[in-house]
Amino acid sequence: MIILALDALDYQQVEKHHCKNLMQAEHGQTDISDFTLPRTVVLWASFLTSKNMEAKIPIEGQWEFTLQPDETFLRFVENHHTVDVPALSLKQRSHAEERDLLKKYFQHETTIETYDSVVLRNHEENKKEFFKSMGKFDLLMGYFDLADAVGHLSFGVPERTSEVYTELEGIAEEVRSSTDDTVLIISDHGMKALGRYGDHSENGFYSLNRPLKLRTPKITQFYGLIEERALR
Repeated sequence: MIILALDALDYQQVEKHHCKNLMQAEHGQTDISDFTLPRTVVLWASFLTSKNMEAKIPIEGQWEFTLQPDETFLRFVENHHTVDVPALSLKQRSHAEERDLLKKYFQHETTIETYDSVVLRNHEENKKEFFKSMGKFDLLMGYFDLADAVGHLSFGVPERTSEVYTELEGIAEEVRSSTDDTVLIISDHGMKALGRYGDHSENGFYSLNRPLKLRTPKITQFYGLIEERALR
């Protein structure tokens, strides 16, 4: 099974940019209404465990929160690999650098170009590791924060958003052309424009290359789907 965890992939933007490979055979929105705030670490931890983890992950120090594999659906799969997944295998230094530059931008201490260059460097490193791992594991999960990281400073800039969705569509196309396995594409939340900037919105995204006729599933429901596929 392949899981593409695409932070802030937005349902409306996927459709607007006609991203057929991101849509797959079935796509729709996920229900994250059980959560008070659409926080990245909380939502991915909840996806991994099938439990609402909001109360267990305080805002202070949230990025350091880490689960053990046997606390997640990975316990059903002996041969697995995850690339940079929040609450599990997050590359702390890379994301700390992104968060630091984001803060410095609003303090007028750096530029969007400098920030974006670091985001793209981290993205390319994750993409290289992810595709190098394709075909070697029964479950491979790769996390890409491009839409979220770029979106925070440029979601209201149509040309920049188009570039991001073109890149993510390309990843999905390469994955789909390289495997006959189940492919789940999922986001934690979407994005909404605040002028040129962007903030988290309450419309997560999912798609599958096998139609299951899901109807606005909760992000915690995919645990059961992954367990079922893993135990076949």
